[in-house]
Amino acid sequence: MGLFDNAASPGEEPRRRYTCLVCRASFDVQYHSCPDCGGYDIRRTKWLT
Repeated sequence: MGLFDNAASPGEEPRRRYTCLVCRASFDVQYHSCPDCGGYDIRRTKWLT
């Protein structure tokens, strides 16, 4: 647990950190409403596991 825990290595795909619970779309940034379906239930992916 440190400063670089969420850092991506060069050439590594960025992790999708947020997921819409309505349509299951995933995003790198947290939106207030889903750009795909318009749903308002977007949560941090690690909270869902």
